[in-house]
Amino acid sequence: MRKTFLLLPVLFFLHFVLLAQQTGKTNLVNPFVEVQERKGDQGQISIRQSQAIEQSLLLFVEMNQNSPGVEGYRVQIYSGTGSKARQEAQNVRGKLLSSFPNEKVTVEYKAPFWNVRVGYFRHKHESLLLLRKLRGIFPNSYAVRDSGIKPEYFE
Repeated sequence: MRKTFLLLPVLFFLHFVLLAQQTGKTNLVNPFVEVQERKGDQGQISIRQSQAIEQSLLLFVEMNQNSPGVEGYRVQIYSGTGSKARQEAQNVRGKLLSSFPNEKVTVEYKAPFWNVRVGYFRHKHESLLLLRKLRGIFPNSYAVRDSGIKPEYFE
């Protein structure tokens, strides 16, 4: 009797975990199925592998589809907190745009920091060229990694 009372909550929990996994699935394209499908007069491909490899790849595809963007680099020229940080960030943005009107500048708030960042670069060495230019006006600027950049922002 005691085992039944202990087993019941565990089964109840597992039921909801499995249900959440099934309802949370998106329409993923399985590359293994796509490659093995025969199209027109093409030859037949068969893949033999463990189920763990396929599950690992599908998890990787799902994580990439759910990510907000790709990883890249930007140049941060200001970061501040406090009651006047928002106004200071806007002032820094204006100062930057007066000197470099063609640069893409964003003012971001990630509690408790106000950040001013410039440019969108795929690789760090690309951001370093802009960083050298900006150091004359903003000596405390530095390159930062950003993982939420939309691919269309890259030039």
